[in-house]
Amino acid sequence: MSLVEFVKPDPSKPARILRKVETNELILEYTGVDGNIYRVPVVIALLPQELGDLAKQLNLADLVQKLRVSIVDSTIAVPVDLQYVYKESITLFSGTVTASGNTLDIDVSRFSSIRVALKVTAVSGTSPALDLYIEGKYEATGDYVTLLSVTGVTSTGFWELGQVDNLTFRYIRARWIVGGTSPSFTICVMAQAKV
Repeated sequence: MSLVEFVKPDPSKPARILRKVETNELILEYTGVDGNIYRVPVVIALLPQELGDLAKQLNLADLVQKLRVSIVDSTIAVPVDLQYVYKESITLFSGTVTASGNTLDIDVSRFSSIRVALKVTAVSGTSPALDLYIEGKYEATGDYVTLLSVTGVTSTGFWELGQVDNLTFRYIRARWIVGGTSPSFTICVMAQAKV
C-alpha cells in the first residue's frame, strides 16, 4: 500500500491525513495514547480541537470529491444522552437539632436537578416532631419558597422528599421546625444532584 501526504500536518499535533494512491481513499493516521500509530479510513471526519488547524488545511474541493458518507456500512453507537451527565452526592446538613433553624445558603448553580432525602438516626424528648423544608432563594428579594418538604416526623427512619427538575435557583437551604418538649433529632439531609 502506497501512502502520500494529503494534508500537510501541524507538527505539534499527533495526527495527519494521508491518501492511498491505489484507491484514492483518505486515511487518518494518529498516535494513540499508548504511543502506537494507528491508521483508519476517513469516512466521516470529526476533527477535535486537539488536532489544531488540520481541519482548516483540508481543500474543500478535495473534501467534497474524496470524502463519502456511508451510513449503511458504518457502525453507529447511539448514546443514551448526548450531554455528559455528572452526578454528585451533597450533604445539605448533618447534626443534632433541638430547636427550629436552617442552614446557610447552599450554591447549587452547577446542577440542573436535585433529589433530596432525610435520614433520622436518633430521636428523644416528649412528643417530639420535626418538619423539614428545602427552600429556593429569590436573590433579588432574599425571600425563600418551599421546593420540597416532609412533615410530622416523630421517629428514626428514612424519608425521600422528592426531586426538583429544571432547578432555577442558585441557592437553596434546608429549614426545620422542631416541636415537643425537650425535642432532639439527629439528622442527615442529603441530596443527589445532576449537572
